[in-house]
Amino acid sequence: MLLRAESISKRYRETNITALKEVSLSLEEGEIVGIIGESGAGKSTLLRILRGVEPFDSGKIYFESLEIEPTSPIGSVLEYQRRVAIQLQRSFGLWPDSAVDNVVRALRYSTMGEETLTEDEGEYKGYRRRALEILRVAGLEARADLWSQVLSGGEKQRLIVARQIARRPKLLLLDEPGTMTDPATREELVETLKRVRDELNIGIIFASHNPQIHRSLADRVLLLEEGRITDDGEPERILRKFLSRLEAPLKKVEVEGPSVLRMEGVTKLYKIFSYGKVFELTDTSLEFRRGEITGIVGPSGAGKTVILRMLAGLELADGGEVKLLHKGEWVTLGKFGRKSLHARTHIGMLHQEFDLPYWARVLDLFAARLGIKDYKMMEDALKRAQRAGISEGVVDALSRVAELPEGEMETRLREAGLDRELLRELFRSKDPEKAKDVGLAVLREVGLAPSILERNIYELSGGEKIRIALALSLVFNPKVLILDEPFGDLDPLTLRRVANALKRVKSSFRPAIVLVSHQLDFVEEVADRCVLLKDGKVIMDGDPSEVISRFMGDAEVEV
Repeated sequence: MLLRAESISKRYRETNITALKEVSLSLEEGEIVGIIGESGAGKSTLLRILRGVEPFDSGKIYFESLEIEPTSPIGSVLEYQRRVAIQLQRSFGLWPDSAVDNVVRALRYSTMGEETLTEDEGEYKGYRRRALEILRVAGLEARADLWSQVLSGGEKQRLIVARQIARRPKLLLLDEPGTMTDPATREELVETLKRVRDELNIGIIFASHNPQIHRSLADRVLLLEEGRITDDGEPERILRKFLSRLEAPLKKVEVEGPSVLRMEGVTKLYKIFSYGKVFELTDTSLEFRRGEITGIVGPSGAGKTVILRMLAGLELADGGEVKLLHKGEWVTLGKFGRKSLHARTHIGMLHQEFDLPYWARVLDLFAARLGIKDYKMMEDALKRAQRAGISEGVVDALSRVAELPEGEMETRLREAGLDRELLRELFRSKDPEKAKDVGLAVLREVGLAPSILERNIYELSGGEKIRIALALSLVFNPKVLILDEPFGDLDPLTLRRVANALKRVKSSFRPAIVLVSHQLDFVEEVADRCVLLKDGKVIMDGDPSEVISRFMGDAEVEV
């Protein structure tokens, strides 16, 4: 027996929410156990406790020769942590280095206790050889010298797994592995984890909302419901039991609307000096209309995220134009100034790597979002900027930075020699009480109770966080709603609720919704139209079922 947990209980005292109730489980050496359950059931909390980084109230963990309980000395906990590795849910914590150097740092940590890069050339070559072998196992050898920040979401997840493997743990914990990857890449990750188990005899416990990952990877599956393990057994039986509670899908209704967003002959080249061409989009033209949900599918690294960021004005095209219809005029988003500043207030975007501030109150997030989307608030920002000698173009550029994921926003500001205080001064939050009505209206559309406005982000489940992020993108009744793989780590029951919520949003707000997702069943369920992207080119544009069938057929041929 590698691991045995007995009667683990956990209550969050700040909110008086009981996350886990008398949870017991076991794991043999070389065994792979999956955990499935709805968002908020306690899966992530359980994994963090098993990693040794989350305190618990009662129970005991037996691991090899160690016994860990709530009162264990710090030395025992640190030794336990040394033998266990974890990939956290939606974690993209990577060094701004090449993929291979990220793994070299992890190898250095396993031998030296610190993630530094050695200055000794001979020593570095040895680490690099070992790192390349790990990247080969993770299917990333061809991307070894690529800067980590330009990897696709799926590639980043595999790199994080590679870094954990490099630490040579006895137990590997995975929270939603492969959630933001295409089916072929997801299967590669599954095969990677099986090889890790077979070659290194590492025990693996993973939490996943994806039934197929459980079918492909798990020896057995635990069903976690409201903080309790209610069943344990053969994967297919547990999955049937879990999926039996799936709510019925809302009927897909056609909504007529005008064209509001265009890409006209757009080109975009990503190139890194030491690596060469990373990605190239060539002469791409697409059009999106209100009341239509457009799904964009394609393999990891095909350029889907780049297209979405250009549609939102957060990435600029090298050639061609992206235009948004605003007050009867087609405004070019690549031209900075007052027109594009106001036009872009009608675009809502939910990023793949969205990051809600951990301690923030939900109502305060709505107030802050209205500060960069409300017309009057934006006019006030322009007046403050004028008094400070800041041009309208710079205000527009800063508003785009303010809409980036938290970590990327901080990096962009730091590179420009600026800090958050300038953004706070220009784009002041709306009075929270005045933001409440807007918050209540959009919360209804995404199926959340009004009481959630007074809760803090750290109190919410993963599914609740995603729906809050979706609600934030709706605060100004957008003409365009852009969703970059935000739902990859939702359980099927919550995902169906989100699918129904998107259909209600389409009917109520009538935005042009542009959605990227590797969950092809979800895309087929909600999309009115689908675009297949591959190697920077639009391969097909039409009926979702036909496009997805073509995509799956191409993937099978390549495999």
